[in-house]
Amino acid sequence: MPFKSIPEQNFVNRDAELSYLKRLIDVKDSAIVNNVLLEGTRGIGKTELLKQLYRSLFWQGKNVIPFYYSFQRATLKVAYFAKDYFTRFVRQYLAFLKKDPSIIDNMSIPLTKLIPLFSTLKLTWMIELIEDFQEHIKDGDLHEQLLGAISIPAAVAGKSGNPVLVMLDDFHLATQLYETHPGDVPGLISLFERSMTSTTSPHILTGSPEGALEMIFTDDSFRGKAERMILRAMPEDAAFSMFRSLCAAFGITVRDECREFMKFLGGNPLYIKNMAKALWKMQRKEASLKDLWECYSYEVSDGETAFYWSSIFRGFLTDLQQRRIAIELLMHSIESHCEVRNLEILSKALGIPVPSLKSVLDALQISGIIQTTGSIRPVRDNILQDFIRNLYLREVEERDPEKIRKLIESRYQLQNNATSCFEMTIPMTADAELVAAKAIEQIGKNISLKPLVITQLQLAIIEACINAMEHSGSYDKKVLLKFTVNPERIEIAIETPGKRFDPDTVKEPTIEEKLHSEHKRGWGLKLMREVMDDVKVETIGDRTRVVLIKNIKSEVIN
Repeated sequence: MPFKSIPEQNFVNRDAELSYLKRLIDVKDSAIVNNVLLEGTRGIGKTELLKQLYRSLFWQGKNVIPFYYSFQRATLKVAYFAKDYFTRFVRQYLAFLKKDPSIIDNMSIPLTKLIPLFSTLKLTWMIELIEDFQEHIKDGDLHEQLLGAISIPAAVAGKSGNPVLVMLDDFHLATQLYETHPGDVPGLISLFERSMTSTTSPHILTGSPEGALEMIFTDDSFRGKAERMILRAMPEDAAFSMFRSLCAAFGITVRDECREFMKFLGGNPLYIKNMAKALWKMQRKEASLKDLWECYSYEVSDGETAFYWSSIFRGFLTDLQQRRIAIELLMHSIESHCEVRNLEILSKALGIPVPSLKSVLDALQISGIIQTTGSIRPVRDNILQDFIRNLYLREVEERDPEKIRKLIESRYQLQNNATSCFEMTIPMTADAELVAAKAIEQIGKNISLKPLVITQLQLAIIEACINAMEHSGSYDKKVLLKFTVNPERIEIAIETPGKRFDPDTVKEPTIEEKLHSEHKRGWGLKLMREVMDDVKVETIGDRTRVVLIKNIKSEVIN
């Protein structure tokens, strides 16, 4: 409903857009502008802007009647839509006249019960409009019902002498209006053209994905009848101001260090609002940067942001098999970091038939999750990326949700100047070194290391572990490993008790020697030095420690 919006004092950085939309009525007659297509990425604040505009006109406006309507998939059948659209307008108009928002929300009162209220206001023409619409319902004339509903704002503007500002949210869904079954009567959306040409009822229209509205307005019925307004991401200062204000409403103080977190959220008001609520849910009284990352791991896995994206996935990908294909496709897009222009190549890479792939891609494009213009663009939204990673780990790899949150949390702690240490002990048994290799692989993925660098680390750690197992003569038959990771470098220490090892006594073999030798081992130290930036061998009492060092500052995928 139009009054379910954030408090006015928390709505920042949209003054220019709000002011312009308020003045639409003033310039409509001059034909300087027509209707407005309000576009932007999902969550950028299109709906919130409309609700703030509605609230402002409802309480402060005297001559402009606001009308807000959100298209829903459940009411796209003409008989349902027409009645819903007409009824909501009548309620909102009456609420505006009486300055009583409760009239809007009380959907249980039928239209006939509202007629006496219009009678007390001496609006007999409004009563006639309601009765005419009810006659169309009684006659079963779907065309007249739809036309009567769509034209009601312009009709009221003409009768009352006051213009109506029509705000239609998710207008792209109007292309799916139908009579008895979806797709039976294409083109019903063209009936909105008559209402949009009225100089007393300008329309503001939103839609997702980006470009959805533009496709509608290439049709002859609408061409030239609207201008485009792009809603951009909030700048960092405005985003932080909004976040701080929302947190204050929850009784949470925010440290200045949290400002940098706004860059990560991309200036998206939906994410900002949800993060403030996540802090409140997790009972934080003061928010530090560490608190934000901890709350974020919950928010993107099980919070309102996760629920938002899950609802979009389920709305456009109802089939479970399609959903799994979509998750694998999106994960591939994130990891490859490049546009895909050939479906045949993508089909072979993922092992998914081209027709299935195309069907999923169409659904993802319609949903606004990805953009395709001759090629498939990688997902750039940080939060959407992490939501997809979460889905992949949960639904494809079947990981434990709590462990997934820990992985997300540790990933960003490492990327934000934190040094993390991990320790593990492996037994001196066959293939135990592969466990250590798997551990470094996961650490590398958590901090977005390039695949080649992860492979190099695995090779070095396998060789170091095998050497420790074969040559240390350890009495406890165990190898201790310690991983120290920060944004600059990774250090891996492999330590065992036993024989002292002096690397200076090791003669590096030549390729020719090894080719003619029956003993092919002995390449370990040479290989480690080839793939690592530094290799240190230290003796501490009766223990030998090999330290592998890899500089990673320029090896992280952005």
